Parts: sequence; C-alpha cells; structure tokens
Amino acid sequence: MNQPDLPTEAPPAGADGELRQHIRGSSLLLFGRVIAIFLNFATQVLTVRYLSKGDYGAFSWAIAVVTMGSTLSLLSMQKVVSRFLPIYMEKKDLPAQRGAIMLAVGSTLTLGLVIIAVTFAARGWLTESLVSNQKSVGLLLVLVVLVPMQGLDSLLHALFAVLASPRAIFFRRHILSPLFRLAAVLTIILTAGSVRALAIGYLVAGALGIGAYLVLLRSLLARLRIIGREAPPGVRVPAGEMYRFGLPLVTTDILWFLKTTVVVIILEAIRGTDAVAEFRAVVPLAGLNVLILHNVRVLYLPLASRLLARNEFDSVGTLYSRTSAWITVISFPIFAVCVFLAAPVTTLLFGDRYSSASTILIVLAVGQYVDAALGVNLSTLNAFARVRFIASVNCLVAIFAVALQFILVPRWGALGAGIAATATVVVQNALNQTGLIRLAGVGQFRGSQLRVYGAVGVSIGILLAARSLTSKPWIIALLIVVISGCLIRWSRDALDITETFPELKRVPGLRAFLGPSKKDHHESS
Repeated sequence: MNQPDLPTEAPPAGADGELRQHIRGSSLLLFGRVIAIFLNFATQVLTVRYLSKGDYGAFSWAIAVVTMGSTLSLLSMQKVVSRFLPIYMEKKDLPAQRGAIMLAVGSTLTLGLVIIAVTFAARGWLTESLVSNQKSVGLLLVLVVLVPMQGLDSLLHALFAVLASPRAIFFRRHILSPLFRLAAVLTIILTAGSVRALAIGYLVAGALGIGAYLVLLRSLLARLRIIGREAPPGVRVPAGEMYRFGLPLVTTDILWFLKTTVVVIILEAIRGTDAVAEFRAVVPLAGLNVLILHNVRVLYLPLASRLLARNEFDSVGTLYSRTSAWITVISFPIFAVCVFLAAPVTTLLFGDRYSSASTILIVLAVGQYVDAALGVNLSTLNAFARVRFIASVNCLVAIFAVALQFILVPRWGALGAGIAATATVVVQNALNQTGLIRLAGVGQFRGSQLRVYGAVGVSIGILLAARSLTSKPWIIALLIVVISGCLIRWSRDALDITETFPELKRVPGLRAFLGPSKKDHHESS
C-alpha cells in the first residue's frame, strides 16, 4: 500500500532518538571501517607492487570468482536476518529467533560446500574454455575454500548488527580480519613467496577471522539467552517466510556480480590478465565512494524494519532522507579526490605501470558516487518488502549490464568495463528511486535534502572550473578540503549535526561553524 507524502514535522521523540543513535552507531562503524580501509589499502598496494601484472590479474580473477560464489552461497540470508530478526525480537518470539539463525547459518554453509565441489568438478572445463591464463584456475582451486568462509562472515556481520551494539562488530570486522590479510601479504613479501603462497595465506587469514567471529557469536547468543542452559526451550524455523523474502533478492546479488565479477571474466577471456589487473587495481579506490553507504546499511535495515513493525511510516521517511544527506555530504571529498586527482593518486599508489588506469578510476567513481548520493533506496525497498519490484528491476538491469559489457569490453577493454559498470549503476538507481517513491511513498527530493544535492552540484562546478585553470595537485587538494568543509556548513540543517553529536557543541569554534541545531531554533522561537 502506498504511503502518503511525508509530513514536514519531526518524527516522534523516541524514533528521532533511535535515528540519532543509528547515525552515531554508524559513525563508530565508519571509524572502524576507515581503519579497515587503511589496512586493506596497504594490503592491496603491497600486493599490486609485489606481483607481476599478469600474476596480479590472475589472483584478482580468482578472488572475483570466489566473491561471486560466496555471495551465491548466502541466498541473501544476510538481508533476510537483517529484516526478520528485528521483527521477531520486537515480538519477543525467541523460538523464531533461534530457528532463523539456524536456518541462515546452515543454508550458507551447505551451499558453500556445494560450490567448492562444483568448482573442482568443473576445473577441466574452466581450463579449456573460460580462461586465457591457466594460473588463474590453479589459484581458484586454492581460494575456492574461502567461499563458505566469506559467506558465513557476511552473515555473521549482519547477525551482530541486529543482536549487538556496533562495538561488537568494530574489533572483529574492521581490525582483526584486515590485520590477518596484511600479515599474510607481508609474510609472502619477506619470504619472497609466490602468488600461490599468497592464496594460501588468504585462506589462513580467513579461517582465523571466522574462528574469532564464532567465539564472539557463541558468547553473545548465550548472553541474550538464545542458546545455553538458561535459554527457554523451543525452535521454530520460519523457512517459508524467510525464503519467500530472500530468494527474489538473490537477483540483487546476481546483478551485483554481473557488474563486478562477470565483467572481470569477460575481460580475462578477451583482453587477458593485464586488462583485469588495470580494472581491478582501481576498483577499491572507486569503491571508497560507497564506503559510507555500505557502512550505514549495516544498521539501517534493522532500524527501518523495527520502525515499520511499529507502523511508524513517517519516521522511516525521515530516517531515509537524513541518512541520504549524511551519505552524500560525507562521501563528497572521496568522490572529488577520485575524479579531480585521479592521475597523481593512481600513479603514486600503483606506479607508472598503472597510469592509464586513472581514466577508469574517474568513470567508476562517478557511478559509485551516484549510488552513494541516492542513498539507501534499495535497503528501504527491502524494509518495505517490495521484493517483486526489486527482482523485476534486477532482471531488467542484468540484461542491460551484460549486453553493454559485450558491446564495450571488446572495443575498449578495461575502460569499456568501467563505462558499462557506471551506466548499470545509474540505471539501477534511477529505477529503484522511482519505485521507492511510487510504492513506499519515500524518497522524494524536497526541502533540505534537495538543497544538499544543489550544493553538491555547485561544488562540482567549482572544482571543474579550477581544474581547467590549474593542473597542480596540491592546489586542487586544498580546494577539495575547503569546499568539503563549506558543504558541511551549507548542509547543516539536513544533517542536524549538533543534535546528533551534541558533544561537538563543546568544541571551541566548531559550534559557531556548524550553526545552531533545529532544537535550538525551536527553543528560541
């Protein structure tokens, strides 16, 4: 049922408090993710510089296929538990909570093991028909063991977001796992190991990370009395409603790896591992544009589901608009660096061998920032359970994505892959945003949120003009810092910063910069 237009007044105090707590919790996870980004980035740069271009391309190909397998093994269970587990908790349905967790974990592990078996059975076909570099298949046969590990890692991450505070995720997800991978790469470099040894190091790092997660999960479930001697008896496995919700959402995952993994497979088959290396080297850089978006999604869907379970539809609209504004503003400096400093950043990080990849970075960054700026439209559709619409959009966009890849990749190689990926992201978000407005009554651009997008447009125009006048990186970097600060100032009404983070009022000079909060305006009137 369509929801009416959102009112202009603030949501109830309780919901508004949850919204602020959501942003604060997301900020803690963001701090952890920034640490993880730094560690993962160091890992990637060391890997790219240590391996030959061909070896890095083969390793990236294998990692991309493993990521696709781990995503398939989930059957969207991470999204299912993010939506249904908060509802079962609101209803205090402990048997359903226990059954949902058991079903999600069991399903993910079983499918992961099946994918490992299928990969080994198909190794001959892969070697003869799909790849140009046989080393890629050898690395895949080592790394495929990561499929159930990565699937379980994503599922446990979603479970912790629902069951625990963000602090429970902080250490394991953002500190421990990246450190394990960095240690593996450093060990290989110091011992002059091969790319195969690096793959084995990734397996060890993955196993250690999952082991730590399982220990923490057992302790958490016992503390919540979901398992253990003191836990009330009874299990109800809500398989029907979980699979009815989750299976259509698999199309979202399929679309995701059509944009990220299938294009790598096509690149390897048509242009070889060097083209894969160029494309994959800058993908993590462009992916920083959706760092805030992915970080916010962890807590966003459980909160939106709780609000809908209480029929607080207006609060969901406020949650959506303010979250979107935060993502747009905080992601802007990342976008600006990726676009206006692409060449010096790419060369600095990866060397002259990858200088041509700077154009690919610009193209990918544009698409990723569009994805970030439109906010959490897909997560909001999930919260409203508009799974048929999501599946229909995903099928249409998947056809568009594959057709575009086969047209552009043979002609322009890695750059064509980047153009196809960005065009796919833009089309998908346009359709999702339209559906969100029509089917849920959420997502209209109005008021302070519309002013945020206008300020971003002005900021991009200023940087384009400056880039045409000077090519000195330090001038552009300084201008990005100044404009990003001004953007925060211009967007303070949409962000309501000093109410979300009241401790900032005590920082000398910062309150004057940010201006009075909405609450201050209300009290003065």
